[in-house]
Amino acid sequence: MSVPPTRRQIGAAAIATALALSGIAGGPAPSAGASDAPTAASATARAENAFALALLPRVAGSGNVVYSPYSIDTALTMADAGARGKTATQIDRLLGAASPGTAAANAAALRSAVGSDVSDGTPDAPTLEVANALWTQQGVALQSPFVTTLTGAFDAPPQAADFADAPVTARQTINAWVAAQTANRIPNLLPHGSIGTATVVVLANAIYLKANWAAPFDADLTHPAPFRTATGQRVSAQFMTADGADFAYASSAHYEAVDLPYLSSSLSLLAILPTGESLTQFETTLSAESLAALVRSLNARSVKLRMPKIHLHTQTSLNGPLAALGMTAAFGPLANFSGITTDMPLKISLVEHAADLMVDEQGTVAAAATGINGIALSAPGPATATVNLDHPYLLLLRDDASGAILFVARVANPDAS
Repeated sequence: MSVPPTRRQIGAAAIATALALSGIAGGPAPSAGASDAPTAASATARAENAFALALLPRVAGSGNVVYSPYSIDTALTMADAGARGKTATQIDRLLGAASPGTAAANAAALRSAVGSDVSDGTPDAPTLEVANALWTQQGVALQSPFVTTLTGAFDAPPQAADFADAPVTARQTINAWVAAQTANRIPNLLPHGSIGTATVVVLANAIYLKANWAAPFDADLTHPAPFRTATGQRVSAQFMTADGADFAYASSAHYEAVDLPYLSSSLSLLAILPTGESLTQFETTLSAESLAALVRSLNARSVKLRMPKIHLHTQTSLNGPLAALGMTAAFGPLANFSGITTDMPLKISLVEHAADLMVDEQGTVAAAATGINGIALSAPGPATATVNLDHPYLLLLRDDASGAILFVARVANPDAS
């Protein structure tokens, strides 16, 4: 089965999200706004950033991790379009939205805003491609408002699949779609056995990011140097060096931060290095509000930067982290997705996420994918600042225009993927 992608090039990033729902065996079927785009995009970005930072300590302990809150948020918003009752209330609260309709409108506004100033056609400009898709079990009747929302707000018209008789083939088709959208960096988003005969709906989002630095690092200056992990272990990493380059920089008693811009866009990579405490301690104090204050304090300054080359990859189930953040009803026997279909009751069986991030002298390549399965039931500084990212730090790949975080990475050990 071939499912053509619906894509829109908007900048530089790689993310993918898939969501699947299945019927609740033996359960009864549950009963069944306009906004200013810039304001909606900014508000959605703030809510998404709060979600991104709340998720950080719940995803992968204190080790290396990379994930895309933008991808996860998009997948949940697509599912939310068909949620009702307590199920919708919990997802809306997590998304920072008043209702499923508001969440969908806000997601569409943010999607239009992210990367909107990318200089298309400019040599070496970033590439950011976003795609959404919807697969449904053939013969299942979808609710018209759900189809309208998925088609209009997410460019994801329904495509027929045969989960009931050929679940393996359907899973391979979805994984192939995700791989194609992420330049094969996420080849197997949905693991073996994740799609079964009870699967009814699969939603997918994909983003691919490839962006060059506005000021590339000189590869001749890259050399091995020690990196101190949280346990005090010293490992060798390949450190890139920018000697006296102009970056946006901020510091306090608790951190140093430097923002690295990408060429021909408002996209940037914000590196935050704790100075007086461990990264784990620092993360507990970081909120959407404190991050916004940090960003406002950034000022242009000459910076001597030493930064490891990294290639991080994470694949994990988000069922537990999302439930811990208050989204419990969607996974249980009382889940209400009657806005998707009333042919049978649905619940989410799996939320799977994968992300890949590579940072080198030329720039960044990033990809991520999230799958959800449902089953039955600026003033110049006075002197050069030195920033040496030689112990655990955070990376936030941001769209500066909207303020949205596209990727979050914790670098605990650059020598480990």
